[in-house]
Amino acid sequence: MDTQMDTDLGEEKGEEGEQEREIEPSKTLISNVSLIKKSVESKGEPRFIASVFRQTHMVRTKLTAEGICAFIEAVLPSDSESATTLKQFLKAKKTETKKVKEEEDDDSGEKLKSELPETEIYCYVLALMHMIDAKDANAIQLSEICLQRLSSFNRRTLDAFAAKVYFYYSLAHERFGNIRDARQTLLALHRQATSRLDAIGQETTLNLLLRNYVSLKQYELAEQLRSKTVLPSSRSSAQQCRYLYYLGRIRAIQLEYTEAKECLTQALRKAPNNAAWGFKLILTKWICIVRLLLGEIPERKFLSSPSEMRSKLLPYFELTSAVRAGDLHEFALVVEKHKATFEKDNVFNLITRLRRNVIRTGLAKVNVAYSKISLNDIALKLGLQKDVDMNNTTSNNINSEGAIECVVAKAIRDGAVDAQIDFETGIMTSNETKDAYSTSLPGEVFHQRVAYCLDVHNECQRAMRYAEKGSTKTNETKEERMKRLEDEEALREFMEEEDDYF
Repeated sequence: MDTQMDTDLGEEKGEEGEQEREIEPSKTLISNVSLIKKSVESKGEPRFIASVFRQTHMVRTKLTAEGICAFIEAVLPSDSESATTLKQFLKAKKTETKKVKEEEDDDSGEKLKSELPETEIYCYVLALMHMIDAKDANAIQLSEICLQRLSSFNRRTLDAFAAKVYFYYSLAHERFGNIRDARQTLLALHRQATSRLDAIGQETTLNLLLRNYVSLKQYELAEQLRSKTVLPSSRSSAQQCRYLYYLGRIRAIQLEYTEAKECLTQALRKAPNNAAWGFKLILTKWICIVRLLLGEIPERKFLSSPSEMRSKLLPYFELTSAVRAGDLHEFALVVEKHKATFEKDNVFNLITRLRRNVIRTGLAKVNVAYSKISLNDIALKLGLQKDVDMNNTTSNNINSEGAIECVVAKAIRDGAVDAQIDFETGIMTSNETKDAYSTSLPGEVFHQRVAYCLDVHNECQRAMRYAEKGSTKTNETKEERMKRLEDEEALREFMEEEDDYF
């Protein structure tokens, strides 16, 4: 399920027009070469690189080994060692060379040839992407070769491409090898990115390391790494979503449910609207469990919309219904029925902690319905009697009553139930209900809403971009003005689709 998050996050799967669906991969890849050249000429302008990755993901499902080999022959020099290496790994037949040759003739073949390291690494990224989608285990070896090739360059314009290579290196080890084997290399890459002030490389390797630790359930090591790492000031939205997701999982395991809920909710809010359904599905599941552990009941709409995730959230809907009813028997049946699903989603350990919440919910309902009730009747209504008898090998009524008293007393002490226990008679007496507006609850809720609005306001301010000093020209020609307007329009499109950067 986590792998689905990595493949979904940053990839456009929204509504596409008929023209976009009919775009040929060869034309898209060739146009990306010109965007890479513009990026190098502008010293690493991020909007050009964002357009390259966005257009690549649009044609990702249409890429073939033959098409990638033809593209490599068209853009890389004939004596390039990387071109030879990539062809050997792709093992493709030359069936689509004609299409790229026609594009090469249209755009003049000499202009297509590029000796830029960025174009070379982009070819590596295409090959890795295709091999991982094709479930080719040789992607591990190719990613290691690409990392060695990257180490021979020292160009800031390669930072975005290097981050992509790091991601596919970790993903290849996770799918076709042992993810633990990639840890030492990722640690070295993170130190290198930090020393070079490579912001995108630093946040990418940090998220990959957190994923490495979390997937192996080494939450203490993940927290130690996170606490000793200084996050870069300029961060991409997608990488920030991943970081919040892993931080939320760590906090949930550490019993810090309030902070876990905040992190997971922020990650869901920052996720793309019409894309990354797998990532949002995982976030919805974790938020549901964390809210139940906090004593909250998720709304029906939260677990039933959008329709793309409704069937996958059915086990969590049944679990929420069981917790809301406060029935231990129904809760045990739901957990046993969907145990395989919960274990696959890595939330089964958290669900076992929900038993106490089910008891609290049931006690709260009993407290509202009865002013006085015996502890034995409470045990019968909540199903505690059977549970106690199963745990006690000696069927001693005194031990059973003592266990039930402990359960009810703990719920009263934690504030889940407003009542008192008469230990001599074994009766729980409910206290008179108070007016909620006479307590501090409305003020606390109002404070939470104000804090949420202030956080949104501060994030919007940090996300605003201002023009550099001296960027506006007073005496510009007509051609310069037209070029500036085109750049502003491209920048506006980039900001609208900024969530799909990675």
